[in-house]
Amino acid sequence: MLTTLFHPPIVHFPVALWLTSGVFDVLAWRRADPMFRRAAYWLVGLGLMAAAASIAAGWVDLLRLEREGVGAALRQRHLLHSQLAYAATFVYALNFAWRRRTQNAPAPWLLALSFLGAVLIGTTAYLGGALRGVM
Repeated sequence: MLTTLFHPPIVHFPVALWLTSGVFDVLAWRRADPMFRRAAYWLVGLGLMAAAASIAAGWVDLLRLEREGVGAALRQRHLLHSQLAYAATFVYALNFAWRRRTQNAPAPWLLALSFLGAVLIGTTAYLGGALRGVM
């Protein structure tokens, strides 16, 4: 029996939102217009909401797949991928919390944090695509 999975199409949203927030962070660093910082702030926040939906859908899918006898091998192959996804989510949660705390003031290390998040989520997306190809 083929199960419809909800997680794979949802995961693209936090990836796209967070990577786009990095572009706006770079633009904010290069230009004085506060619109770029505001855009990055909202993209990070929306990405966190999309990540929560993605995580919930992933657990729902996993539980359904385990009932069908597919889950153990999938969980093992998914381990590094999920750890990187949780690390990226943590980095973006820190990013968002700091932006809220400082009223989105520019800071050099915030750009570094955005870069770290982009590397983590980019690697996660790559591994997720490779994992999906195996399925």
